[in-house]
Amino acid sequence: MNTTVRSLDDTTGRLNRSTTHPPDTGDRQILTIPDRDDRQRLTPAERLTLRIGLWLQRSIRAVQRQEIRVQEHAERHESARLALSQREAMILLTYDLQRQLR
Repeated sequence: MNTTVRSLDDTTGRLNRSTTHPPDTGDRQILTIPDRDDRQRLTPAERLTLRIGLWLQRSIRAVQRQEIRVQEHAERHESARLALSQREAMILLTYDLQRQLR
């Protein structure tokens, strides 16, 4: 999911800056967070909707970060397992070499 953040100049009403995080590769979602004065004019239902939307955005990011951590942990565990196998192979090779020298 891509999020476009835009800030508007209050005096002219023109777009000051528009950035896309991460770079746009697919669908786009435009998230407009009202400034303080506009937030005070929102109805309670609109405020609740804004808060729920922001909460969902944060929770989705938290889940994605957790998935990345789990994947990194699995990769570390796999590399540790492979390192142990290589260590065992070295021990076995050393043992066989010593047996042949006797």
